[in-house]
Amino acid sequence: MELTWNKYTLLVDREMEDLFVGEVLESSYTLGWVEPQIEVLTTENGYDYAENADGPVIVYLFEPIGDSEDRLVERLRAYISRWGDAVRLQHVEQVAEENDSWKDEFREVRVGEWWIAPSWNTNEEVLTAENVLWIDPGAAFGTGYHGTTQDILRMLQKWSPAGKRVLDIGAGSGILSLFCVKNGAAKPVWAVDINQQSNYQIRVNAANNQLQEEDVTIVIGDIVDPGVEAELPDEVDLILLNIGGDEDVSILPVVDKHLATGGHVILSGIVEWNREKVIAAYEQAGFRCVEESTSDEWVTVMMEKINQRAT
Repeated sequence: MELTWNKYTLLVDREMEDLFVGEVLESSYTLGWVEPQIEVLTTENGYDYAENADGPVIVYLFEPIGDSEDRLVERLRAYISRWGDAVRLQHVEQVAEENDSWKDEFREVRVGEWWIAPSWNTNEEVLTAENVLWIDPGAAFGTGYHGTTQDILRMLQKWSPAGKRVLDIGAGSGILSLFCVKNGAAKPVWAVDINQQSNYQIRVNAANNQLQEEDVTIVIGDIVDPGVEAELPDEVDLILLNIGGDEDVSILPVVDKHLATGGHVILSGIVEWNREKVIAAYEQAGFRCVEESTSDEWVTVMMEKINQRAT
């Protein structure tokens, strides 16, 4: 008999996100995923998409229907009432149990000499391949499908992270951090993300790749927060920054402070129309561009720090 679930769409104020998600994980509800609200912007070059950084995030919860729908919704409203207006129920719908069919959406992808694949993959070519990074998707996202992620992976294959101290900002599910560990980076690799679900997902994917827990140090929070920055290593040789062009610029002071002279930062998530702004900001701060690639409208650049370390 097919099981039916209630799917709840909630709007959660950003300052309450971590607390709410943490409590949900200990509750009887099943956390689906968390995502930002996306706005469509009209620019002189057409359309673009941007995260609404001021608005609430969207949280999806699931609950099997074993009682009347009205009673279940009343119970959920009572559960979230402790957060007042910071957590709001937006929509309720009934969805069928899909078992493992959702896994079909996540298939293997080849990037250079490496395969990126979920742990349940049965492709014989992948199972017998020498270079495989096993990445399961989760609330933190990061499957390896996006062009920006693939471009960074290609650069890391050309410019090996072996022996380098690495800081991965916007680590998500840990795909870039774990790739660096598997390719000889100095341990631990530092992985930073604002989404607390990254902690769990990176641990899962580290285990998928037979890596030790101490191989990656995970820091949860906004890297421009002084308290979060204080947890970072004083100096690294390679920084990976796959968030967005404007964010690449806003995080520049942190990059400059923690990157050793002669070290490299790989910047991605840049769209073509703000490429010059990002590169100009880094060049003004004492960096030079040594590598660049483009996938569709996305630009990825590697910058070398040629100035003296900021004090």
